[in-house]
Amino acid sequence: MQHNSPWQTIFYRSLAAHEKIPASRYLQLATVDNHGHPHCRTLVFRGFNQDKNQMYLHTDNRSEKMSQLEIHNRIEACWYFSETREQFRFSGHVESISDKKSISQSEQSKTTSCSPEAQRLRLTHWQNLSDALRESYGQNYDIAQPDENFVLLILHITRVDYLRLAPLPHLRVIYHLDASENWQAKSAVP
Repeated sequence: MQHNSPWQTIFYRSLAAHEKIPASRYLQLATVDNHGHPHCRTLVFRGFNQDKNQMYLHTDNRSEKMSQLEIHNRIEACWYFSETREQFRFSGHVESISDKKSISQSEQSKTTSCSPEAQRLRLTHWQNLSDALRESYGQNYDIAQPDENFVLLILHITRVDYLRLAPLPHLRVIYHLDASENWQAKSAVP
């Protein structure tokens, strides 16, 4: 069982301090392609499951990141909060929740989940999107059924590198899950 960590308190405080700044919902997600080359792009934060240390993001099944995640599901997400001058680097692996019909049994990888619970979570995220966002996945969308290209990404967080740049002196703490799935913290030099 994963126990709550002090980093979650810091994270939620930072999120609350920036809730009126729309750009503060954007974070960068880094993946690696089949040649070992890194790729980084900006995604929108879609939620957090505090009890499971999971972050939710959305993507399109046709994007490059999906083929990269099929090869290497280890990721790092970087999120900078400008007002509080804090950076969070989240490391872990990604689970993708896709359309069951668009993935044949032979193509399913360890990163893809088609359980009923996962599909219900995907449906909830789909229904919470605006009509304009749903239409970006396909013009003939149905609010009751996610488009086949809509993918819910679940980042399973196992390490958090926290950096506070203000006030001085800088503070850096690295949190990680140990073998017993308890959070451990270690101060680091910025």
